[in-house]
Amino acid sequence: MNLVNEKENSFDVDHLVNELKAAALNENAAEKVKTILQEVVTNPEKLATIPSFEDKDVILFEDETVSIWHCRFAVGQTVPAHDHQMVTTVAVYEGIERNEIWLKNEDGDLQKKADVNVSVGDVLQMGPNDIHSVSCGSDIGSQAIHVYLGELTTVERSLFDPQSGEVMGFDDDNYYRLTRSE
Repeated sequence: MNLVNEKENSFDVDHLVNELKAAALNENAAEKVKTILQEVVTNPEKLATIPSFEDKDVILFEDETVSIWHCRFAVGQTVPAHDHQMVTTVAVYEGIERNEIWLKNEDGDLQKKADVNVSVGDVLQMGPNDIHSVSCGSDIGSQAIHVYLGELTTVERSLFDPQSGEVMGFDDDNYYRLTRSE
């Protein structure tokens, strides 16, 4: 797979999106997506020419089978604990994306299971019921491709407040309330 446009010596985002769309239709979609992303971030210098996006989160493509996002986390930025309700694959090509993985205990409270730093060249894959919070783990910010095996913007998801144990719907009001309280 050649994701660099040799004529322009730039990263071919459209080609990556097409490869990931095809992988999402495969019987072993999660494995195929992970393999493609691992190949991409194994050579992060190729991604040096990826277009700059103005927004922190940019949907590169979404349909009922796959959502492909470019995500940038600024230094100091934290995304509260949440789920995705679908397989999620994260491939970092700049900086470090710090993921705190959470479990619900018997009382329904969240307990931290692990800290996972996803560095340049790393790929993290999570299951549909996994809960995680995300922050920038480096002093330069992080950039990554996130692939969700489903239509992320339409699925009912949850946000979790680790301090109070409250579970709430993932919507803008709850998201901003939790990010302000951190």
